[in-house]
Amino acid sequence: MNRSGKYTIVEACNDHGAITLREFPRNGTLYVVEYDDPDVKAELSSLDAGSVVELDLRRAGRRGNAWRAESARAVETA
Repeated sequence: MNRSGKYTIVEACNDHGAITLREFPRNGTLYVVEYDDPDVKAELSSLDAGSVVELDLRRAGRRGNAWRAESARAVETA
């Protein structure tokens, strides 16, 4: 399953590389736990909570609400 859209960062990148997102402007919560390449991870890791990003995501694994970021583009920063 893939999805694209705008997301608000709820919790910035933690020590394990995970980021908590909220669908923008909805309120569904997603967790980015994997990245396609180091540039995508660096882009997302540099953003603070409250920032809005456009992401292309692919489900990471079969269960849960974990996602792999394929691309990231900052829209607004907090």
